[in-house]
Amino acid sequence: MWVSKVNELIGSSPEGFEQAARSVLARANRTLRGITGIEVIEKRVKIVDGRIDEYRVRLRLTFDMAPEAALHW
Repeated sequence: MWVSKVNELIGSSPEGFEQAARSVLARANRTLRGITGIEVIEKRVKIVDGRIDEYRVRLRLTFDMAPEAALHW
């Protein structure tokens, strides 16, 4: 039996929303295994001097947790 967990993470990029989401996924992949889905919860932009300075996304990541038989403790 598998159990999934959900985490919300926020990322940013000066290039765009897609790059902000990719930065979240890249960072999450360093510490989480088994990511199975991403839901975009919110998009925002930071404005400086009347121009878009930064794109921000809030994502909900779903990932599978290891079955009890695979735990190392």
